[in-house]
Amino acid sequence: MRTKNAAMPWLLQLVLVLCLLFVSSQAVEAAAKKSRGYATPPESKLFKKSVSYTPIQPLIDTTPPNGELVLEVGQYSGPLQIDKPITITGKAGESIVHIVEEEQAIVLQSDDIRLSSITIADDREEPAAAVITGEGRSGVVLESLHIQTKATAIEWRDMKQSKLLSNVLAWNGESYLKQSSRGNGIYLYNSSDIVVEQNEIAAMYDGVYAENSERLTLQGNQVSDSRYAYHMMYAAQVEIAENRSTGNVTGLMIMTSDQVKLHHNVLEQHQANANAAAILIYDVVEAEVYSNQIWQNRIGISVERSEAVSVHHNELLHNFVALQMQRADGLKLEHNDFVGNVTNIWDDGSTEPVIQKNYWDTLQGLDTNGDGYSELVYESAPFFLSLIERRPSFQLLFGTPGIAFIEQLYAADREQWIADRMPSMHQQSSAAGASGQGIQWGMLLVWSVLGAAGIYIIVKVRRYEQ
Repeated sequence: MRTKNAAMPWLLQLVLVLCLLFVSSQAVEAAAKKSRGYATPPESKLFKKSVSYTPIQPLIDTTPPNGELVLEVGQYSGPLQIDKPITITGKAGESIVHIVEEEQAIVLQSDDIRLSSITIADDREEPAAAVITGEGRSGVVLESLHIQTKATAIEWRDMKQSKLLSNVLAWNGESYLKQSSRGNGIYLYNSSDIVVEQNEIAAMYDGVYAENSERLTLQGNQVSDSRYAYHMMYAAQVEIAENRSTGNVTGLMIMTSDQVKLHHNVLEQHQANANAAAILIYDVVEAEVYSNQIWQNRIGISVERSEAVSVHHNELLHNFVALQMQRADGLKLEHNDFVGNVTNIWDDGSTEPVIQKNYWDTLQGLDTNGDGYSELVYESAPFFLSLIERRPSFQLLFGTPGIAFIEQLYAADREQWIADRMPSMHQQSSAAGASGQGIQWGMLLVWSVLGAAGIYIIVKVRRYEQ
């Protein structure tokens, strides 16, 4: 019995060894099947091949001065420095330059550089420098570039006689990141004779920010979902024309500047912020604001601590406050259309404004000589604006007969009210007139539908009762 009991452990060990050999053989067979293609082995991260792009810098280095480098369809890698006059042309949307280094991406170090039809993929994690930088150069043209970035897209300092044409610039970082942590679309510092035309900019800090610059032309650009669409600081001889600003905090921010022309721009839906405004003019001397379409903004035009500002032939439609003046000296307000605004005009301490020949939709006028202007003066009562500043919920009463009646009773300090001594009897802009007619037809349609629905319900009820 002792001999048999002693032999049992050896038998157990032998069984265990045989089981292990069987399991090992099964594992070897499975591995062999995988190696023969029966299954895909797990990918090793140690030998994962990185994406490789064609370096663009050697291509630039081998191109002679004043020559042209044509980028074929493909993926290229930066960064790059351009230190000679050269034209670099790609195929729109298919010639892509990737930037991965955290330092400067594309540096312009020569006059007469032209970059065209290139997509720039800014793959940097936390970039500090702009995608394209240039300093002290002239004759540079950036055209039809597509840049998505987590930094400023284009930064120019001390540049002269250069152009930015038809570029698309957009924020590529986290959408929840606040605007103050984003870069600018275009940043100009101490630059002159710069043309910024037909660019599209979205979700940046400022769309176009110019500081200490002069003789700037901004035309045909579009900026949306940014802080300021077009921001001028210490600028002179600036023309901003035929641009569009939608859904920004402020459309045109003009500060401490002079000799500014703002005309034929479309500025709409600046209302999501407590400081939102279509046009904000602060500490400006000699500005002309004309032929702009200013629709559905918290404040249409704000003029503060400025002088020699002329505002004429603008359409101010459906704004909360159409025109706000604060300590403006010598402002001229002529031939504008004020339609559907909660408050047409508000003033705080301005001196000697010239206000005449504007159209006011709340005017109760009388034209006795047929010249198109009313002999009855239009006066802007401050009562309703003061009321809703204290009780914002009273905005629901805008346009009601009760408010109009109370405004007539609220006549204290009437001599200080803003007045148009020669108000126009007719809208002076075809677009404004068309908009007004569209609103009237829309209201007619709504009331027609409601009336038809009411008649239908009444007929159904009567039939049911029978």
